[in-house]
Amino acid sequence: MTLTHPLAVVVVAISVWWLSTGLVLAMVNRSDGPRGSGLTLMALMTLVGAFGFILMLWGAQEPTVLGSYVGFFGALLVWAWHEAAFLTGILTGRRTGECPPGLTGFRRFRAAWEAVSDHEIAILVTAIALWLALDGSANLFGLAAFGLLSGMRISAKLVIFLGAPHAVSELMPKGIRHLKSYFKTDRMTPLFPIFLAIAAGLFAVLVVGASRATQAHSVVGHTLLATFMALAIVEHLVLVLPVSDTALWRWAMARQDRGNLAIRPVADGVSALKEGGPVSGPHSSWTTLGQDTIGKRKD
Repeated sequence: MTLTHPLAVVVVAISVWWLSTGLVLAMVNRSDGPRGSGLTLMALMTLVGAFGFILMLWGAQEPTVLGSYVGFFGALLVWAWHEAAFLTGILTGRRTGECPPGLTGFRRFRAAWEAVSDHEIAILVTAIALWLALDGSANLFGLAAFGLLSGMRISAKLVIFLGAPHAVSELMPKGIRHLKSYFKTDRMTPLFPIFLAIAAGLFAVLVVGASRATQAHSVVGHTLLATFMALAIVEHLVLVLPVSDTALWRWAMARQDRGNLAIRPVADGVSALKEGGPVSGPHSSWTTLGQDTIGKRKD
């Protein structure tokens, strides 16, 4: 089986997603946030992001299978810089504290936007810069990958803000734990089926594009994008279903956090029994090249 075979492309894409997500989480969880080692980490990630940009430039000029892979993985490295900057708390928003109690409606939306606006603007600026640098190139699958990651990130954040009952994650780094106070987990937004339908529609378009492509680099590019779109759909489902993602990246957590996981289900069960409620462990959603994690809070 060659790297042009659709099954091989899917396996490569999923493997890179799992490993890259875990590595970013591992580095962030072993830093001390926006100070000291966090700054050192971002210096390293800046080099990684710059290398990713170079890969995107090279891949964009190569209408080949290698060009599609290189451009796509270059986009992931650029995205990894943004994720590290956000997860360490170095680049979030001008509001750095928890959500003021009692906020509802537009006031709560404004507060949440102020908590993450700097990072969202940075992603937009990067997307525009990449578009200007790569526009008119022969292979734009790297640019499309960055656009897909950006779009599905916005979709996931809106779902979490509007209502996602199982969006609590044990993987949330300490640098952004204050963000859990801005989002809803007490109910599922009625708009969720619309978000899911749009994502499923885009996935179908990419699958059809891969099946109809006549050039090998186009088949590979469409398949890579379709695989990541499928992962994004899974991400959206995890936000509203009682499943946990912790086992996927347990190795990326800090040792102390892994130790807490070992005892927390017992403590939660005892507390639930005392209150006369069901015994249940914590639920979570995964943070992929792209996804915010939050905690429960009612208006």
